Amino acid sequence: MAEFYNKNESVGDIFRKINQMSELSKKAQEEDLKCPEVKITTKTETKDGFEEVEQPRTDGKDFMTLVKQAIGMQKLEIKFKKLDERAIVPTYAHDGDVGMDMTAIDVEYNSEMDCYIYHTGLAFESDKHYGIFLFPRSSNRKTDAYLCNHVGIDDSAIYRGEIMFCFKNRTSLRQIALESRTIAFFNAIEGGKSLEHAIEESVKAWNEAIFNPMLFAPYKVGDRIGQMVALPYPNVKLREYKNLSETERQNNGFGSTDKKNKFWKLWES
Repeated sequence: MAEFYNKNESVGDIFRKINQMSELSKKAQEEDLKCPEVKITTKTETKDGFEEVEQPRTDGKDFMTLVKQAIGMQKLEIKFKKLDERAIVPTYAHDGDVGMDMTAIDVEYNSEMDCYIYHTGLAFESDKHYGIFLFPRSSNRKTDAYLCNHVGIDDSAIYRGEIMFCFKNRTSLRQIALESRTIAFFNAIEGGKSLEHAIEESVKAWNEAIFNPMLFAPYKVGDRIGQMVALPYPNVKLREYKNLSETERQNNGFGSTDKKNKFWKLWES
């Protein structure tokens, strides 16, 4: 496996090798032979520290299976478990969609965090180096809410708990209650009611909002609340250097591209 990839090779060379491996794979299947063995590197603790050891894969997947799954030529199998009988299996709305829609089977309001927690009743298991990323749906723009962690990450290779979505309204429940109280008060005054009656109406509106947070939940049980996307991820090894390579951008940060464009516009004028 170590000889398959050379950092000096072009992308074309690499894909030619992949095609060669594909032909070998087909021939091996015809002759009832195994594909070239794929090994993984693990760290084993010894008395002198850690030692890297190459071991054969134990999941039975050959090299071409891994490649085809990574580039979408072959479906990636992800196991799931229903933690609740009401759970709905995620599906693609259209052929070619990136994300699979997920459905809420329950919801609760967290008063301390002022957010809504939606349950899916599902747990997943994937191969290592694949994860499930949780995104809001495009229709989320019709609500006043945002996904609290913006993109949720399910470490599906090791996490076996329920997938949940946490949404938070941009307008807090307290602010909603304050606005409701104010509107109720002035509506009563404009309607010719007494000051005492207007105050009663405002208190009633406040209590109705504060004690009924589900009135303002962005989604209801049974709604499609988000989408899951399975993506591969690398095994990253960090290495410290005193200096990094020089680039055209260097350390120009936020808005630096806009500043450069403005400069050239002024120069051209």
